Amino acid sequence: MKVWKWLFFILLIFNIAVLAAAMLMLSQSYEAPQTNDNYTESDSGIKVRMDNQAVESLIMDNMGDEPLDISISESGIALTSEHSVYGLDIVTDFNLEPVSTGDSIVFEVTDIDISDLPLTQDMLYSIIRSSSNLPEGLSFSEDSRALVVDTSSFTDEMDMSIKSDSIDYENNEWYFSIER
Repeated sequence: MKVWKWLFFILLIFNIAVLAAAMLMLSQSYEAPQTNDNYTESDSGIKVRMDNQAVESLIMDNMGDEPLDISISESGIALTSEHSVYGLDIVTDFNLEPVSTGDSIVFEVTDIDISDLPLTQDMLYSIIRSSSNLPEGLSFSEDSRALVVDTSSFTDEMDMSIKSDSIDYENNEWYFSIER
């Protein structure tokens, strides 16, 4: 056999190995996060009720100059991120549903769209989780398709502890407790 045929088969085997590795990496499946209320009520502290717009402003102020935009309304919670990769604008949209409160707030990622890529939700979540660089206090769960907000990230400047009591964005109500 000629040299170019050997090189062709080596290249073919290499391409198949790369595709198999990519499919293996992206084929991880995630469970929905468990719905639970981690909050334990205490009598001390201040009870705070905020509306969707106030929570949205609080989150945006704490994110600084990150290329993230959050929108909270009665119809849902949406997170949008825009990045430029090799001259292409990549827009990533998330729809979130709060499922757990307390010291950390867990949002189930119900829908992900990365510039209309035709991949499954689990594949898109794997891509986002492995390549994201979130601000302090935000993280993606490794076990379930969820975004975790650590409420202690809001308290560093205030010397107070914030706990999330209840989230009812559909009725424009978020309940928090603040303690020293």
